[in-house]
Amino acid sequence: MALKRSKARCTTFAGPASPVFLLLVLATIPVALAQSPRGNELSQYTNAVARVDPMDRLVQLERFAVHAGPGPLRSDALEFVIWEYLRQGKVGHALVWADTLANTDKNNPVAMALLSNDARNGLERGTTKPKRLLAMASHGLDALSQLSRPPGMSEADFVELERRANVMLSDAAGAAELQMKDYVAARIYLHNAAAEQSDSARDVYAMALADLDGPDRDRREGYWCLARAVTLSRGTPEGREIARYARARYVKDGGSTSDWNQFLAAAAPVATSTPIASLDLPQPAPPPPGRSAQRATSARIARPPATVEKPAQPTTMAATRTLGLPAIQRTPPVKPAPSVWSDTETSLPAIVRKRAPVTVGPISLGILVETSLAGRRNRSAVVDSLIDMLRHMSNQDEAFVLTYDHNLVFAEDLTNDPQQLEQALQGIKPQKGAVLDDAITFAAGHLARIARYPNRVLLLISDGRNADSRTSPLQTSAEINAAGVRIYCIGVDVSQSYGRYRLQLLSSSTGGQSRFISDPAQFRKATEGMAQNMGIDFRF
Repeated sequence: MALKRSKARCTTFAGPASPVFLLLVLATIPVALAQSPRGNELSQYTNAVARVDPMDRLVQLERFAVHAGPGPLRSDALEFVIWEYLRQGKVGHALVWADTLANTDKNNPVAMALLSNDARNGLERGTTKPKRLLAMASHGLDALSQLSRPPGMSEADFVELERRANVMLSDAAGAAELQMKDYVAARIYLHNAAAEQSDSARDVYAMALADLDGPDRDRREGYWCLARAVTLSRGTPEGREIARYARARYVKDGGSTSDWNQFLAAAAPVATSTPIASLDLPQPAPPPPGRSAQRATSARIARPPATVEKPAQPTTMAATRTLGLPAIQRTPPVKPAPSVWSDTETSLPAIVRKRAPVTVGPISLGILVETSLAGRRNRSAVVDSLIDMLRHMSNQDEAFVLTYDHNLVFAEDLTNDPQQLEQALQGIKPQKGAVLDDAITFAAGHLARIARYPNRVLLLISDGRNADSRTSPLQTSAEINAAGVRIYCIGVDVSQSYGRYRLQLLSSSTGGQSRFISDPAQFRKATEGMAQNMGIDFRF
């Protein structure tokens, strides 16, 4: 990553595996890889995947992914790392590495699956555009058929990784189509996901809405799915809203409360175990010709499940065959379905918070600003607040201003001259790009190399995006630990949960803090709070 100087004044700177198991792993590696000129990387990768202990294997694969050059082996290692975290249920960790994989291979379906799954959470909040989500998920589904098994990964693990990616992509595409009211296409995608996984309340609820709206409604399956969603979400805040909406819609559609109670009783015994495809329910009608059919059929349809003997249905299931669906009546439409998952976030790993060290004396401060946040909407709030903070520093304190977009630019190196720092902040020009990991790694190392005081602090202004960085999260963490800096983060318009988690992890693991704002008017108050915690009295 090229580091540029701004036109302002700038200072020059320096820039043990089992033999039998190892043979089995080597046997899975294609001959073409074995003959690659990157023989050393191949040896390192083989050594990593051959580790018997899962945690040891994960650490070695992360290290390999950090240091390997661009190419298939690095992508394989990243897919392996993501799978290991998914298997442990650590979706947040997997999401962070998926972001790195997307920067390495923008067409990788595993990366697109996790990012699409995360972006789906922003649909109802309005932070994700449905057309953009549909494009990403559809592209991932198209690319999924080209996914190959990483060398050393078992066939069973690869099939499960592929299945999970298929579910995430299909769910995301279905949710996008549902948001755009293309109910026929939404049914195709959501049924594709349900064929592989049908115990998610959110997914079953989405399929119910797709069945009950639009042309060729399937009311039998729709109300069955609505009942399943009530059962699966029982005991949660979302569940209470779903239960109220489901009963109201059923009654509004001409049904009775007693019939709805029988639907709920019938759904309860099988809600968490029986796939929808195996229930005695009519299949969705094929989509009519046109945009919906063309787009839906382009999706990668899940492989048919293995043939199993259909279990005997409980008596309550038999009762549902005689339940009459509500008669079609000309009644006012029920109010729109509640957005019960509008605040849902991807499950992220717990963050271990490091206690802030006792800091006294002068401060060596690095101010790291993502230039896109100094655009017209945020500029006066960001620049003016930072300038006021610098004016409250003591005569001994020193600071530098480093900006980042697709490059790193030193607006001003370490100095205790507030006028030069003020000019540097005023000269920031917005650019595209966000090499966050590269910027953090360099800024922390720079403070460690030239700061005069042990009280070293980095203030980061970012929206959490990390695009085109050459530095991995693991390498960034190692550099920060070596530098001994505290990191304070102000997140501005952070739309994705992995971006929020990235900033929270940077701050909490170093003894700093993070704050998130969505309005420029909130920036000054956030800066005042950060300054106070750093030891700068910015109250007056």
